[in-house]
Amino acid sequence: MSGIYETLEFPNPPEGRPYVFMNMVATIDGKITTGTREEPVQDLGSKTDHATMHQIERAADAVLIGAGTLRSVPQFNYPKEIYRFVASRSGRVDPFCNFFADDPSRAFVVTSISNSESVPEDAQAICVGADDLDFEELFGIMRHEMDIKNLLVEGGSHLNAQLFQLGLIDEIFLTIAPKIRLGEDVPTIADGEALNRSDIQNFTLLSAIPVKNEIFLRYRKLP
Repeated sequence: MSGIYETLEFPNPPEGRPYVFMNMVATIDGKITTGTREEPVQDLGSKTDHATMHQIERAADAVLIGAGTLRSVPQFNYPKEIYRFVASRSGRVDPFCNFFADDPSRAFVVTSISNSESVPEDAQAICVGADDLDFEELFGIMRHEMDIKNLLVEGGSHLNAQLFQLGLIDEIFLTIAPKIRLGEDVPTIADGEALNRSDIQNFTLLSAIPVKNEIFLRYRKLP
């Protein structure tokens, strides 16, 4: 099965960093898990959603995920030619899961300088920020030292929120699954501190494609 997009093209990257696009699937009430944060979410989207996810991955030069996302789906399989980054405050990850084992030369743990010694010896590390991750510095390294032009972000909600708060998300792919989950503490596509009303970010709808009971939305951030 192929994805729903005939082609995927993106604007030139902003000065000093990659063009950053996010891909997520959520229920009608905005939840991104059917269980706990630690459980896989493959049952949230359909086969069409999964095929579209892989299509979007193939359009990227690199992918960034949070450590919680890696723990919930350790069997992640990405195109071998793309770089893979996992953001981890602690630096402690499983260096033998597919994320790293598929091509160790293209997989990196991203952590702060203070936690650099926690990164397993079998994993490559990029340390940015003294005590907390500095994503602006990371994105500069990606662009200038690794020639990454298009970066895909696949969650989880804490990582997404940090990048939204920094204004680093340029585009959003969002699949709406025909399900209701409920729950005040169930994660959405981006949790974290609320933005002030004056700082609310606005996006324009590029496309809305219904396929059976799902809707595939694509948004781009307005200047």
